[in-house]
Amino acid sequence: MGVHATWQSASAQLTTSVEHVPGTTRVAAAGELDIATATDFGIELAHVIDEHGPDVLIDASSLTFCDARGLAAIVAADGLARHRGGSVTLTGVRPQMARILRITRLDKRLRPVTAAAG
Repeated sequence: MGVHATWQSASAQLTTSVEHVPGTTRVAAAGELDIATATDFGIELAHVIDEHGPDVLIDASSLTFCDARGLAAIVAADGLARHRGGSVTLTGVRPQMARILRITRLDKRLRPVTAAAG
């Protein structure tokens, strides 16, 4: 059974669900990962790593927006995961986010899997 959380601000909303499967934890994020929601998302990722292990898969297929603060939260979680012997992997990455990851070279670190065309 998963855990669900929603953060809202006047300008943004992010909803997450967390599912634990053997060997990894899947965090699905939907909405806007930005300055208004990144801190809470980062805290949730740190909690997931602390409680369930260092391998985390973030499903970004329902993210409609991700700014620098959102990326920073993901990178910080990856740093914590790597310190503990794991890593963060992004799946369902949309083309705009994939481009940002390539430009920043975070694609080498986070190993994003792009969303299927369709």
